[in-house]
Amino acid sequence: MKHLSLTIAAIALILAACTGNKTAAPVDTTDSTETPTVKDTALYGTVGEGTTMSTLELITEEGKALTFELNQDSLADIQGGIFAGDRITLITEKGTEAPAVKKLINLSSLLGKWTSLDRNFTIKDDGTIESAQLSESNPLTHWTMCNTNIILNADTFSILLLGPDSLELETTNGIFLYKRQK
Repeated sequence: MKHLSLTIAAIALILAACTGNKTAAPVDTTDSTETPTVKDTALYGTVGEGTTMSTLELITEEGKALTFELNQDSLADIQGGIFAGDRITLITEKGTEAPAVKKLINLSSLLGKWTSLDRNFTIKDDGTIESAQLSESNPLTHWTMCNTNIILNADTFSILLLGPDSLELETTNGIFLYKRQK
């Protein structure tokens, strides 16, 4: 009985210590709908006529011609293909002679109608999205690019695959697959 009384007293002391004068944890007053600002370090432009199997010529939006390595040894992630005159965005890494392409997204290939089991939408060149489901609770309305990631409304997705008829996007919520509509 004596041990039981000591055990109860010890528990009471521990509980009293846990509920003592503590300062409240700071309350996060930031709006959770705000997207943190990330600096876009990607380059934008069009694929130049000087592009070969081993080099990419990028004509920047300012009209400057830049050259990048496209060698077989690099681990370049190229999505949507490389075709002269197409608009692209890319990020680079240091190469041997010229900077090497790390990731490239063909923006011209990204445009068009895409469909999945629950979404049908059209990505337009002007940064808008036309959604077929007007009754959606959160219809897609606009898009932009940042560091070769696509931002649909306020959600950021990594482009895992951009082919002639397929689009694969990844976010922390999972992977989303889309098929091109003709």
